[in-house]
Amino acid sequence: MKNKRTKMLLLFLMIAAFINHISAQTPVSHGHLEWELDDNQSDEFESLDTQKWENDPNDWGVWSWEPSLAYVEDNELKIKMIQETHRRDTNYGSNQELYYKSGIIRNNRTITYGYFEAKIKGADRFPGVSPAFWLYSINQPDPTEDGQAKYSEIDVVELTQKEWDFENNDWEGPEAIDMNLHAVARENGELIQIRPHKTPEIAQNKWIADFDPREDYHTYGVLSRVDSIFWYVDGVERGRKENLYWHLPMHITVSMGLRAPFVEYIEDGSRRPVPDSTTTVGFPTEMACQYVRVWKAKSQIYADKDQYSNVEFAKADGINFISYFDAGSGSVAASNLEVELHEMDENGESVEVVGKSQALIVGKAAGETASLINIQNVKNTSELDDGHYYEITASFTSTENEEETITLTTSIKDLQIVDQITSSDIDLGQNIELYPNPTSSSFRLKGIQGPVDISILNPTGNVVLESSITPNTEVDVRSLTNGVYIVKVNIGGKVYTKRLLKL
Repeated sequence: MKNKRTKMLLLFLMIAAFINHISAQTPVSHGHLEWELDDNQSDEFESLDTQKWENDPNDWGVWSWEPSLAYVEDNELKIKMIQETHRRDTNYGSNQELYYKSGIIRNNRTITYGYFEAKIKGADRFPGVSPAFWLYSINQPDPTEDGQAKYSEIDVVELTQKEWDFENNDWEGPEAIDMNLHAVARENGELIQIRPHKTPEIAQNKWIADFDPREDYHTYGVLSRVDSIFWYVDGVERGRKENLYWHLPMHITVSMGLRAPFVEYIEDGSRRPVPDSTTTVGFPTEMACQYVRVWKAKSQIYADKDQYSNVEFAKADGINFISYFDAGSGSVAASNLEVELHEMDENGESVEVVGKSQALIVGKAAGETASLINIQNVKNTSELDDGHYYEITASFTSTENEEETITLTTSIKDLQIVDQITSSDIDLGQNIELYPNPTSSSFRLKGIQGPVDISILNPTGNVVLESSITPNTEVDVRSLTNGVYIVKVNIGGKVYTKRLLKL
């Protein structure tokens, strides 16, 4: 009986470990895409692996790092800050008096592109400390050409910074979440500073959360690509910027920085301590991090098969094939996306290519594509030989490996080609409209008679909003970033798809 219990316990632990391993394979915001977990950059924090993480880097500015203040407890990384008056040399003078110490961990390896995610609970003390999850470069050579960077920093998140809100003429509360960029780059032959407040259009993202980050755990993520950088909170996109200077090898870092009222900016842009504000109130304080996970995107093409398989397409309309491609982390497309409609036999072999289209993606890293396939001279599905069916294929090559052809990750088959769509359900779908469309704030549904369920998906297929609405309901989309979205309307179990442009 004892051996049986032992075996059952071991089986349970193995299953739990397997489930945890599987759940770690995809980012919160992009679960349907294919990713490779980078074990060297990731950590579930069963212990503090000092072969992977540096916890005693050189101090800089007003930050004094103490190894004992970064530790693992109960499978969580804890970063603590304490009030302790001490002296050391700084960049602005020798033997300077400082008043606080905190912890930091920095990955010993470098990385440039990928998806970076951590699950964090902020520190209780507010204001004065800023829990942070970020990446930064070290000791890079001076650039030789304009547009190149000497220093790159991506702040996945900085919490509770309490900056001045110029729009509302007041101090920010703890709900203000900063997701910024910093760089030193060469432009017009000189090295210049790229900073959030100096160049907000290039480097600043701020989101006011509907939660207090000190009270619970939330996931904070960044997708860094060759062309763009995207920020996510709990799987929802909250900011994006063009990737101009963030192409250097960087170290993943978790730390807690000191902020006002304990430090202040001076004219040269550096921070200095404020002795009169020193207090032990609220100290020690600590942040908690349950994991750091890093993924590399695989080269791939994704399409929603439910929009094509066993769906009718009229010959006069053609097939508008919408897909999402990713050239892979750090790569871009080396060829255009080739889309083909095949007649397939009962053995799943291609009999004939009956339609072609192309999407221009050369030089692009990832994104949504639309390809219109002309089917005016294609047989109706009902006229095909027994066992034959229609299938869409799509392919491209990536600079990651130009010898490898990337194909659809999902099977898009059993398309129903007809002369004319006569279904009353389709007619109903054609009567449904989003208005206004485009919109910058909200929209309503025209053509529905009563309550319906809707879901809004971003271009990568993630649901960003779900709601039950009536004809008079305004759907607020102000929290969504600008771009194209798919709105799915469920009426009596039948789903109709509409496109929404958020400005």
